[in-house]
Amino acid sequence: MKKVRKKHNKRKTFLFPIFALFTLSICVVLALLCVGGEETVYYLSQLNFIPDKKTVCIDPGHGGSSSGAVLGKRYEKDDTLRLSLLVRDILEERGYTVVMTRDDDSDVSLAERCKIANKARASLFVSIHRNSSTSPTATGVEMWIHSKNPTDDNLLAQNILDCFDTLDIMNNRGIYIGYRDGESMNYYVNNHTKMPSVLAEIGFISSKEDNKKYDENLEKYAKAIANGIEMTLKEMNGE
Repeated sequence: MKKVRKKHNKRKTFLFPIFALFTLSICVVLALLCVGGEETVYYLSQLNFIPDKKTVCIDPGHGGSSSGAVLGKRYEKDDTLRLSLLVRDILEERGYTVVMTRDDDSDVSLAERCKIANKARASLFVSIHRNSSTSPTATGVEMWIHSKNPTDDNLLAQNILDCFDTLDIMNNRGIYIGYRDGESMNYYVNNHTKMPSVLAEIGFISSKEDNKKYDENLEKYAKAIANGIEMTLKEMNGE
């Protein structure tokens, strides 16, 4: 009986440091989440993520009960889907795998959109939107990236803008970091996707001028976005 007790005690002595280390690790992570908030979530999400170099996730903003910006009978959710499907078609023709967060007028939560992209191990995530303003003179295209201004996110945003500039159709409003209510905040999809991401505002739905350009140049806009994505993938992969 004494020998059995000694063996049991040795096992307890061996397991205790492991249990203590595991508990300490959990406490550290929870503390970081409480103190760091969104920033910690962002950095933790990057760990052990290996993307598929030929896979891209395209996210048509809004959908279903979420109309997005509205002008009369024109809904942002419809505009973003039309453009996104064209971007998908172009990229697929070039041999890329494109994962869509939605391909019809359906409700998809922000969390589910990020889950779709992360599960697919996409190399890039592009969320397509239309802008809106109380000023009818506000026009142009702009890109939003994470508040930490990651290198590849910036590269993706700049490449798409550069491709739009070659069209010489829409005003270039540049790259913005964070969120419209503050640079230290972030759009959900930029903060919870594990790959470089950008939220692209393609013209103002509140502008008749931008809407006219959008309808007349939809295929050109789709090609510009696809070109920007392809350029970024090649640069990231050293091609």
